[in-house]
Amino acid sequence: MTTPDIESPDHTDLKKIDHERFFEAIDSPPLPTEALRLAFRQAKMRSVQRDTGLATTD
Repeated sequence: MTTPDIESPDHTDLKKIDHERFFEAIDSPPLPTEALRLAFRQAKMRSVQRDTGLATTD
């Protein structure tokens, strides 16, 4: 068995509370805000416009 490399991307240096909060967020992510929903709608519209060749209004 080898010693873990501290510089490895698999290594984290989280305190216990940080570790718990991280995994709580992964297990139960917050609902998206209206600002995030708007950003996704805008990104989707830009993607559709680019794919179909429609003019943008930006």
